[in-house]
Amino acid sequence: MTSWSNLLPEILNEIAGKLNFYEDFINFLCVCSSWRSLVTTTEDLIRHQHVLPSRFPMLMLAETDTEEDEEQDCRSLFLLSSGMMRKVKLPEAQWQPCVSAHGWLLITGEEEFSAKLLHPLSRTQIHLPQLYMFHELYFDQHEWMYYRHFMRRVVLTSSDPKDPSFRVIIIWGVTLGFCKLGDVSWTRINGCEGNLFDITYHNTRKRLYVMATMGTIYEFDILNNDVSRTSTLHLLTTFPGKDFGCLCLPSAYILEWGYDCLLMITRERKHYKKHDDEYNDYGPYSTKSFQCFLLSLDDGKWSKITSLGDKAVFLGFNSSFATNAGRGVKPNCIYFTDDHYEPYLDLPDGGGADVGVYHMVDGSIEGVFDSQESVFRGSPPLWLQTTNDQSTLVVCS
Repeated sequence: MTSWSNLLPEILNEIAGKLNFYEDFINFLCVCSSWRSLVTTTEDLIRHQHVLPSRFPMLMLAETDTEEDEEQDCRSLFLLSSGMMRKVKLPEAQWQPCVSAHGWLLITGEEEFSAKLLHPLSRTQIHLPQLYMFHELYFDQHEWMYYRHFMRRVVLTSSDPKDPSFRVIIIWGVTLGFCKLGDVSWTRINGCEGNLFDITYHNTRKRLYVMATMGTIYEFDILNNDVSRTSTLHLLTTFPGKDFGCLCLPSAYILEWGYDCLLMITRERKHYKKHDDEYNDYGPYSTKSFQCFLLSLDDGKWSKITSLGDKAVFLGFNSSFATNAGRGVKPNCIYFTDDHYEPYLDLPDGGGADVGVYHMVDGSIEGVFDSQESVFRGSPPLWLQTTNDQSTLVVCS
């Protein structure tokens, strides 16, 4: 009897041609090395991904914090489309902080302040410049476990690293920086005042947008700047909070919304009793509500919206993104994870439990799934973006 691994390439191609979803194609490749040989390069994977539909987005849980666990190098994925859990092997990300954008994981390591992009299926690693430019790392190199969590957001200008316009932009503490492949160092982007909340790349306008304290919005021509030029943000506008009854913005996000708008989302948390005297700033908390506002990039006008229509928005330690409802994604909802990063540093039990789905229609909140695994202690939970939303992330069970 012929072994599965010895099937002729013609038969394997016939089987692969019957697969309807990209994740099924990925599982096909993971059967054995001979089946995987049908795809020889990451470019082949990306090409298939843009042809086949996807069941993304998914929620990637933190790794286990039990040293005896035999699957420490695995991550659990919760599939919204089916309500099922799957596991993927990601030893490259074990015990390392990471954030997600456009299907890649940005991983930083203690060794020489390294940074790299990881493609979770092919295990392709793209090494980025060392992080010495981010001055938060210089306070005490022995306290890496503390300072590494200052990495807040990452945005990519393209899902394809081969794209000449490919840039990596990150927020680390109060510093904003970017690089392109081949750079020997990160380039600092100056001109922002206050704390950095979020960043997004507008694919139509080809501009980076940055939001800081009190809803100040900056614009940056990311594609026409490099290390040889001064990189300075251009002040675009400031959110008129008083006009909408918002006197402060404790937490907010921005993302591209159509051809000519940005969507700003504010997040309000409620804090319960203080944890104890030592950790009195970061007691137990949960998300209370969200509000949504549109900024027209044509005339600079702001407006409040109460519905996301048939779209859903995903927020957390990932680049903020929206996707059409369907295949387990509910319309007019905000899917959120816990990105209140101070508790990851200061609470004895860590952070991560504030995960849920907010319904815009009535303000109700439901859990993403019913499981003890919804509590994350070691590292943040991450939304993995869909293929149709410029993602190249793929998974292998």
